[in-house]
Amino acid sequence: MPPARVPVLGDLLRLRSNLLNAIQHAAASGGEVSRFTVGPKNLIFVNRSAAADVVLSDIHTFGKPGAENPLRLVLGDGLISNPNHDVWLQRRRSLQPMYGRASLASMHQRMAGVIGEHVGRWQQNDRTDLVVYEDMMAFALDSVSRCMFSRSGDTVAAVFTPARVSLLLDFVQRRLRGPFSLPVGVPTRRNRDFASTLSALDELVYRFIAERRETGAPHDDLLDMLLEVRVGEAADRLTDLEVRDEVLTTFAAAYETTASALTWTLYLLACYPDIQQRAREQARTAAGARDRGPLYGAYLECVMYESMRLFPPSPTIPRQTKKDALIGSAEAPAGSLVMLNVAAIHRDPAVWALPDAFIPERFLDGVPGKAKFLPFGAGAHMCIGKGFALMEMGMLLAEMLDKFEISLRDATGPDPRALITLRPRDGFELTLTRI
Repeated sequence: MPPARVPVLGDLLRLRSNLLNAIQHAAASGGEVSRFTVGPKNLIFVNRSAAADVVLSDIHTFGKPGAENPLRLVLGDGLISNPNHDVWLQRRRSLQPMYGRASLASMHQRMAGVIGEHVGRWQQNDRTDLVVYEDMMAFALDSVSRCMFSRSGDTVAAVFTPARVSLLLDFVQRRLRGPFSLPVGVPTRRNRDFASTLSALDELVYRFIAERRETGAPHDDLLDMLLEVRVGEAADRLTDLEVRDEVLTTFAAAYETTASALTWTLYLLACYPDIQQRAREQARTAAGARDRGPLYGAYLECVMYESMRLFPPSPTIPRQTKKDALIGSAEAPAGSLVMLNVAAIHRDPAVWALPDAFIPERFLDGVPGKAKFLPFGAGAHMCIGKGFALMEMGMLLAEMLDKFEISLRDATGPDPRALITLRPRDGFELTLTRI
């Protein structure tokens, strides 16, 4: 049970001590919505699919958080964090071709190269113990670095370290959940650490942008595409700042969340050897018939979806009311922070039979709509990189299933913890046994 409420601080201790406990506690209330008060902030957790559909269906009433959104401190006005819907829509339409079929086809070979390198290292021994989340972070960083910059992850890893990413996410999450936040310019130790970390990321990204603009040499990668994007009726190119925002947004979407999704999928495959074997067999069949269906097999795609249902990489999705509104019978005053409780929505018993069970077959007939399944968001703000992420995850998992038996190292399993993404406890391991 989360700590009890404290006068003035309200629900701060629940939210800070363990965000996952807080959102599970909210869901256990049985109501469509739950309320938290954090100092002057009014937080509304939406726990059921029907109520989430109300929020996602009205982007003008329930928009993205505004200027005070701490995520903008890192991502600026990229697609994830831009609160101006009209500007966001223009940008999204302009960036859409980057994640279309032609672009994904060109990224496929890059991803295959990265997968070959990582799987090749794991194959050097008959048995390999993976520190799963850390290894998946290294893979995801390598993959997005190759696709964005045409550089290996080693070139980027000195700056985009897991520790630095964790520092940024923790900083954002603390400001989101805390009742009061000092301005970033106040030289506290945490503010200084945040500023120096972000400065290092900016320096790297701006250097890559400047090099690309100066040389003009084609690389056929995502950075090339960003530099060629034309936005709006005036067909303006993106400024360096706008390119920087989209680069960091892509890293945020394709790095930490992908590593989280892969980690939990591997864990579940290790827990269910029969499902692992079926996914292996169908992935091998798909590899011999690449003109039909997903490259990695329809059943493995169901496994990934079911894993993301049980362990959503982003356990909450923030929105903010732009005017007084109702969510079901619950009042949501203007300015309220509305958190879609994805972890609860994905286990809504009104939608999902046996909601706590791992049943990949439930997705064989497709993905349910109407705010029932939200690993990539929904509605107008569906993640633009969904196809990129599914291809990346499916290709790696299919190769791992082909080459290894995946098994648990110990019976305790991972202990989930929620920042902006859902992570396992530090040091969680699985064993790969070469087939």
